[in-house]
Amino acid sequence: MTWSTPVLGAEVVDGVLELTLNRPDALNALNLDLKDSLAAVLRAIRYDDSVRAVLLTGAGRAFCAGGDLSEMDPRRTPEQARARQHQLLHDVFLPLTRTPKPVVAAVHGHAHGAGLSLALACDLVVASEAAPMSFGYVLRGLTPDCGITYLLPRLIGMARTKQLLYSGRRFTGAEAAAMGLVAEAVAPADVLSRAGALARQLADGATVALALTKRMLEQSGHLGFEDMIEAEAYSQAVTRATADHAEGVLAFQEKRSPVFQGA
Repeated sequence: MTWSTPVLGAEVVDGVLELTLNRPDALNALNLDLKDSLAAVLRAIRYDDSVRAVLLTGAGRAFCAGGDLSEMDPRRTPEQARARQHQLLHDVFLPLTRTPKPVVAAVHGHAHGAGLSLALACDLVVASEAAPMSFGYVLRGLTPDCGITYLLPRLIGMARTKQLLYSGRRFTGAEAAAMGLVAEAVAPADVLSRAGALARQLADGATVALALTKRMLEQSGHLGFEDMIEAEAYSQAVTRATADHAEGVLAFQEKRSPVFQGA
């Protein structure tokens, strides 16, 4: 099965779905076609066992420059604008954060606004030290969107969140790593290889355990301590019954690396 479209490259290699935003002339800005392509892939892979991890990157010199300004019609009513935004969040951003597959973003170049939000909705972000980034909403007279008011304070704290959102200033991938905004910042030439290595490592992992861990971490933002330890107990019970747990124990006893099957 192929999920590629003219605006989104999609190829499964050794259990890793490599997704490439493919609008390089528009710096991979999120237009309607690209949003629809992403939504379709995220729906399709949720229960597809051939996909064990996802690697997301962009063609050309940008990861994603944000929303496509050419499709932002000022004649839309507030209700119409809200409906379009609601569809984007529920078709792309929520499925991205909630897919049981671990997702690694390779941010080699420009990442701004909703494009940077797209990266941060992934599980791990590897960025070029020189990648230009920003949340420039206020510079366009807009409020933040795509879940950034939820994601950003959890990643870097409220004071830094306000500083970035109120100013709309640009910063680099190196600064983002220093703030804890991304997992790693590496030399520009190493971004894709490092992100790919992380994605392959996750694809080779105990995917049931990874999926449940991802789900619990997402829930931890709004559940209390008692609820979380109940979720942990349930998840432990599920993973103890998996073949991957048995393999993990056996590999420990035999002093070798485990070979997980995702079951």
